[in-house]
Amino acid sequence: MAKMKFNAGDEYARKLDKFGKDAPEIAKKVVRAGANPVADEIRKNLVANLNDPAYAGKGDGGLFGGKRNRPTGELLDSFGVTRPMVDKNGNTNVKIGFGGYDSKGVPQALKARAMESGTSTLKKRPFVRPAVKKTKGIAVDAMGKELDEQLKIYSL
Repeated sequence: MAKMKFNAGDEYARKLDKFGKDAPEIAKKVVRAGANPVADEIRKNLVANLNDPAYAGKGDGGLFGGKRNRPTGELLDSFGVTRPMVDKNGNTNVKIGFGGYDSKGVPQALKARAMESGTSTLKKRPFVRPAVKKTKGIAVDAMGKELDEQLKIYSL
């Protein structure tokens, strides 16, 4: 669901080339290090949305016009980060998002999308976009630190 694209630049490419045959594994560690702060911020924003009394239908009927909506925690439980994978172009990626279905058979990704973008009956409550925007610089720094740490480990 969340997507960030980084152009690593020549400096990082040169650093990764130093690892030789271990470069793909190091790249996976580096990308995962960058995904963690983004996932943490998305999770924090999601929890804030789910705990908001207006979302849960408390008080003045909430966003559903009187219908009570009590979060079950299934959406939060379905949130995760995939293991790093290399695509057909040689890029290392992780996916941050929602998987599976709730107890009623509704896809968790659909529920998250409805919260993020809104529907005809549900007010838009973005939690992914603000998290990605806020943590982009932090993720790049975390990736750089992990790469530098791996360089020290390999004594390069």
